[in-house]
Amino acid sequence: MFLGLCASLGCADLVHAQAWVPVLWQGTVSLVTTGNVTYAEYTRTFGGCEDLVGIGPVIRNGSNFSYAFDLELETGVACPLFVILETTTVALGTLAPGDYTLTTTSWSVPVATNAFTVPTNSAPTLRPIGFGADGSFNIQLTGVTNVSYVLQCSTNCVNWTSLSTNSVGPPLRDTSPVLPGPCYYRVQILDTISMQ
Repeated sequence: MFLGLCASLGCADLVHAQAWVPVLWQGTVSLVTTGNVTYAEYTRTFGGCEDLVGIGPVIRNGSNFSYAFDLELETGVACPLFVILETTTVALGTLAPGDYTLTTTSWSVPVATNAFTVPTNSAPTLRPIGFGADGSFNIQLTGVTNVSYVLQCSTNCVNWTSLSTNSVGPPLRDTSPVLPGPCYYRVQILDTISMQ
């Protein structure tokens, strides 16, 4: 804040109050289980003087999850005239069928609680398609948009090599599969924050 410094120097033309104040998160959350993984998708709008200063991590305690958003609002300044739709997708993980809750907190204050049920049947995350005409090995990924998936391979399930970063859509491809012998595949799920 510059008010005290400018006032003591006598620069009356420059005096203004400027501060950042905490703002409680307000938005919506939807939960989906696909590819054996449960995701929470947060959506909110914010304007030019709001800033996201802290987010996450996912904290699990039994069947209860919590996730934090810390927002600040700058006061005493002219705000740019724009509104942004922000979507944050969070992977809660592979969960056993059953009932769960997700509590959203903002500055350590609970602001929303969502109950959700993980179904007994869900499609697998990865499904082999087979070899393409160019010799690549193709794998279909089941997941959600706004999430990055890193395709990894291993010949021993100990040492893993990252092949590519992908989103849901076209099949994942290993352009140089190790042959002959076994090759194992997995995806690493990366949480994302995207501005739209």
